[in-house]
Amino acid sequence: MCVHTCPPGYFGVRGLEVNRCTKCRSPSCESCFSRDFCMKCKDKFYLHKGQCFRQCPPSTAAQPGTRECQETCMPGPWSQWSACTHEGRTCGCKWGVETRVREVLGAAQEEGAACPALLETRKCRMRKHCPGGEHPLPTTPG
Repeated sequence: MCVHTCPPGYFGVRGLEVNRCTKCRSPSCESCFSRDFCMKCKDKFYLHKGQCFRQCPPSTAAQPGTRECQETCMPGPWSQWSACTHEGRTCGCKWGVETRVREVLGAAQEEGAACPALLETRKCRMRKHCPGGEHPLPTTPG
């Protein structure tokens, strides 16, 4: 039978003397690029690197919209909180902000990997009076 596109579970093999549909190797694959590389999995399966899985492999997370497994990155421990500052100063104001950061330990292999927050900020109470006072005393000539 001559068809323009191959049915689900098959891919097209085309050439000068060959023009046929070949079955994908994996029964859980709905659409494949080649015999062993799946592009879309059947329902209840997730796609990861050309293969279909019932559950996403470790260090990946299921994306419900696309039914693909996306790599996640592993963040390291949080740093200490920074000094409490407001517009670059550590005193003279009632409230400021302090921050902390963390690095990615195992950098994800793929771009766009799902990473948790790598920076946090929180409101903090600052020292109201700056050391030495806001109006320094005049120095006596000496």
